[in-house]
Amino acid sequence: MIQAIDNFLGELLKRWPGNKTTESEREKLRAALSLTARVHGERTRPTGESYLDHARAVAAGLNELGVDDTDTIVAALLHDALLPHTGLSEALLIAEFGPTIVNVIRSAKSLDDYARRASHSKTAADLGLEASQDRRTLEALRRALLSIIEGDIRIILIRMVDCLQDVRRADRLDRDGQRRLAWEALHIYAPIANRLGIWHLKWQLEDSAFRYLEPERYREIALRLDDGRERRTLKVKKAASRLRRRLSSQGLKAEVTGRPKHMYSIYRKMARKELDFDQIYDIQALRVILEPPDKATYRTLSTKAKDDVDRDLCYQVLGAVHSLWQPIRGEFDDYIGSPKPNGYMSLHTAVIDETGQKLEVQIRTQRMHEEAEHGVAAHWAYKEQDAKVPTSSQKRIQNLRELLATLQEAEEDLDSAPPLDLARLDERIHVFTPKDDVLDLPNGATPIDFAYQIHTEVGHSCRGARVNGKMVSLDYKLKSGDKVEIITAKRGGPNRDWMNPSLGYTGSARTRGKIRHWFRQQDREQNILQGREVVEREIRRLNLSEPCTVEQVAEAMKFDTLDDFLSLVGFGDITSTQLAGAIATRGGQAKRPELQDLQPLLNLTGGKKGLTVRGVGGVHTRLAQCCTPVAPEAIIGYITRNQGITIHTQTCPQVAAITERERLIDVEWGVEEKRAHPVPVVITAEPRDGLIEDLVNVLRGQQIAVPKTKLTNDDEMTKVYLLAEVTDLTQLNYLITKLSNLPGVRDVRRQNWR
Repeated sequence: MIQAIDNFLGELLKRWPGNKTTESEREKLRAALSLTARVHGERTRPTGESYLDHARAVAAGLNELGVDDTDTIVAALLHDALLPHTGLSEALLIAEFGPTIVNVIRSAKSLDDYARRASHSKTAADLGLEASQDRRTLEALRRALLSIIEGDIRIILIRMVDCLQDVRRADRLDRDGQRRLAWEALHIYAPIANRLGIWHLKWQLEDSAFRYLEPERYREIALRLDDGRERRTLKVKKAASRLRRRLSSQGLKAEVTGRPKHMYSIYRKMARKELDFDQIYDIQALRVILEPPDKATYRTLSTKAKDDVDRDLCYQVLGAVHSLWQPIRGEFDDYIGSPKPNGYMSLHTAVIDETGQKLEVQIRTQRMHEEAEHGVAAHWAYKEQDAKVPTSSQKRIQNLRELLATLQEAEEDLDSAPPLDLARLDERIHVFTPKDDVLDLPNGATPIDFAYQIHTEVGHSCRGARVNGKMVSLDYKLKSGDKVEIITAKRGGPNRDWMNPSLGYTGSARTRGKIRHWFRQQDREQNILQGREVVEREIRRLNLSEPCTVEQVAEAMKFDTLDDFLSLVGFGDITSTQLAGAIATRGGQAKRPELQDLQPLLNLTGGKKGLTVRGVGGVHTRLAQCCTPVAPEAIIGYITRNQGITIHTQTCPQVAAITERERLIDVEWGVEEKRAHPVPVVITAEPRDGLIEDLVNVLRGQQIAVPKTKLTNDDEMTKVYLLAEVTDLTQLNYLITKLSNLPGVRDVRRQNWR
């Protein structure tokens, strides 16, 4: 056994770049192999392959893809180590090989479990090549992939090679077992390999799966290929030799080989274009792989300079090809000038040779070839701190979660999949409960949204949350794959601030509706008291030189009775942003000297750039002072006589009272770049360690610049003076609320201290 282990390691390390491994790395590989042999013994997998042989095959497969990271190969050798029959625990493996390797093993196993569950949910009729895919099943797989791999490409690579090895050895399985395994390879892992640009793996997965999913068609194509193999081989050899001589005469160093057309690719082309086998012309193909004329000089060049050299070499070869044979119009693809989204670069052209036969020619450099065959796996060095990795590869690795989120349905033509927008985020996220159930939430959802999704009462009693085992604030934006635990209280209800969308506590209108309903169920008198408290708090925060009264605010918002106004505030129907606007204007008195600091934030002129009126151009608009709408509140326009269009909030009481509904018009906030305006703010807080750091984090989180600060201390209280640059009342209100909620903060208000 020791000799067999050493022999395998010797073969494996031959493919390591420069055979550069330390003694400790070799010892770790040897320990992993020994443990695998010991815990599995003579046991075999359902395919009949021994667990030890399978582990070695997966490790070798990764090595062929260019993966030479010791920890990854160790994880591949141990990927079946946590199966029940081994008797091994995670703790034992962590003690021996470390938590990183064990996490990869655990995640690969979870990925396998999800995929197997999906294939077993299929009926026999669904397990063919042309089967329509269950969107819910693929969606569940997508959630699993996003949550399990956590951006670690090692996990998905191990699982793809693991699946390929199983499907290659599927002869001993029964018919259903073969088809389920092949379905998994074709519909789950081949699309991922395609999107990651690992063509070498994609083609092998597809051809191996094709054999079992459509055996009759597989045999038909195999026989047709064998029938004409000698003739085609001779033609390709002659064409390759002729091209090789032409390139040599021009001083170009190149490897010219015949490229076999993969069987599943032939089948797909026949099915997609409704062609017979004889009508597939790119079965005969050449591949040209170029080397730089001066390798020593080439190695010293920058990445951009290498790209320029590569491009020039490829176009030289293209000219040589077209001088030898007649190019076919419309059969040229330039993936160098316009690379595929997964980084694939090559020139593709089709020509007619001297015998009148069509011939496809692919032209690329050695660098492009490595990328084309192995995709992101070719850049495994990204794990090393000092490695120089192409920016395109870095971006693909960093956006692996987005790549996997685009898992295509099986019937999609994988070779012509639409370009991938990596900057686009999903409209939905998928998070886990403590029991590993998956919840579907809107993008931007918070722990509060999660709590209300579980149950309304859980939402009402929510007081805190742990995400992935760590305490977070209630306005924390959840991400796909997060595991969320809600901390509840036995008494009390929701906070009114949760209903204000501008404060970011909730990302769902549905959640805010549930909260609002809770407050409506409370006594009217209680809501009136709460409403008065809220209005008085906003008055204090704005700190006008001549403070207005609660009654004046109600009057500014055109309410006939004070109690009606306060009850709506208490219910949460009137937001703090609306209150701030009404307090600042006080019924049209915004031009008072003490209000000049707030005037730029009111945005009362609007209309020309900040508003878009659907279907009407060049119309004068103004913001109503009864409700003082502030972006991004939902708004509506009222066509006035001789005064253009007045903009109200959609919840404005005056709008509800309008009888001439035909004079209402849809409007929306325009796209106008907001300018920041300095507003002085004073924070009074109890002295404590970390106070300043917490303040800075709030400002940084909102990207609010603070050009001027001042700090005073005494034994009982700390005062922090900020000149905060905000864009509007919404941002000012948000800032004051967030600062007020910090531990130990007694008071936050706008106050001129300069």
